[in-house]
Amino acid sequence: MRKGLWSPEEDEKLYNHIIRYGVGCWSSVPKLAGLQRCGKSCRLRWINYLRPDLKRGSFSQNEEDLIISLHAILGNR
Repeated sequence: MRKGLWSPEEDEKLYNHIIRYGVGCWSSVPKLAGLQRCGKSCRLRWINYLRPDLKRGSFSQNEEDLIISLHAILGNR
């Protein structure tokens, strides 16, 4: 079981496996993708870094306005 930072090669293996076969049983993904990681680590890497629909960067002006208006209505909770 490997720990620590992910290499670009590991990212590519995981990305290609998920794109080809889809998301399924995360406990079987490392073995099928040829990775020395646990299923939880693969799931978190996919969800937080590799998903194609993951939005990166700053908030748009509309998003920022929405956050401010909702905060004015709801306050801190």
